[in-house]
Amino acid sequence: MAEGRQKYSEANRQAWNEAMPYHQRAAKEKWDRLFAASGYSCLDEVELAEWQRLGIDGRAVAHLCCNNGVELLSLKNLGAGLCVGFDIADEAIAEAQERAARCGIDCRFIRTDVYQIPAEWDGQFDVVYITAGALAWLPDLPGLMAVAARLLRQGGRVFIHEIHPVSTMLPDDSLRDQNPLQINDVYFKSEPWVWYGDLDYVGGTHYDSQLPQYEFAHPLSEIITALVENGLAVEQFFEFEKDISAGHQRQEGKGLPLSYILIGRLGAGAAR
Repeated sequence: MAEGRQKYSEANRQAWNEAMPYHQRAAKEKWDRLFAASGYSCLDEVELAEWQRLGIDGRAVAHLCCNNGVELLSLKNLGAGLCVGFDIADEAIAEAQERAARCGIDCRFIRTDVYQIPAEWDGQFDVVYITAGALAWLPDLPGLMAVAARLLRQGGRVFIHEIHPVSTMLPDDSLRDQNPLQINDVYFKSEPWVWYGDLDYVGGTHYDSQLPQYEFAHPLSEIITALVENGLAVEQFFEFEKDISAGHQRQEGKGLPLSYILIGRLGAGAAR
């Protein structure tokens, strides 16, 4: 499994490095301006309410697949303690590091494959944080949750705010000629999708590429089982009609689950 993971991780690293300049042209100045304001947060009201319920102040947070770091910077501005973001994309981490330094926000960003986060971080965090679009790039969820469990202190939590897997069955917003409720793909899919180019969901720039990118379908049963098998008890699970993918807004308000929050807590029997 590790050898297969490395193949996908390296391919996706290269694809993301290619895509990041497009993202930055569309949004970097905006994020720099927003985070220059003291205390700025980009978290939506649904997620913010759940963080406030758990308590943000002083919490040590590890953000896996943190991309350009805007969610983690937001948590730090809201009162979190130690904040460390991990991502495989060189260009994303460089942007996050630059913004944190420019805006004086005390977050650390580390470029690494999330499956290979160094053991020095084991047991250092109250929360392992996973946000929209991360899980689809990762082939091995049990392996990911094993990493999450070892990063957590006893009683710590995994906080997932993700795109609902049901939405991947439906046409995205670029397919305007299709009925938004039409089923375009299956829910249970064993092989990854393979795409080339057009990874600029931020600015919408179309570009061709010779670099493959791999995305994986993970049904909710797989996500929850990966938590439980690694000693993480499901504490909260909420589903929402709100699209957080930037690609399924046409399905909002039609009674479909488009996003979810899942929180698992590390129990006494979890292996490190």
